Amino acid sequence: MIINIKLYVINGRDDKYLEMIRGIIKDIMSELGPSNHIIRFVSVKISRDYLDIIRGMLLGGEGPAEFIPIINELREYEVFDLPALIINGRKITEGCKSNPTEVKHLILSFIKELLHN
Repeated sequence: MIINIKLYVINGRDDKYLEMIRGIIKDIMSELGPSNHIIRFVSVKISRDYLDIIRGMLLGGEGPAEFIPIINELREYEVFDLPALIINGRKITEGCKSNPTEVKHLILSFIKELLHN
């Protein structure tokens, strides 16, 4: 099974959070051990310079056409605040930077749920 993890962050503001998530995923992969399961992690960094435009577009405003793909993704996952963590198309966290223990528990619980279904 392929597990897709996507983290949307604000570039420069959420860098430490991004590194924390990377570390947690690495730990989880070690805990799960060798298996047929693949964890694919992608981070999407959104520039602070465009944050107000993106927020406005999420709320129905107009904006540059090049932002439409990211707006569509955020709407698909019902994300309105960053950082946002998505696992296999399901929003896990949004708008908060929980401590590493809480985030690891959330991610591990969701992955285990996916693996047992």
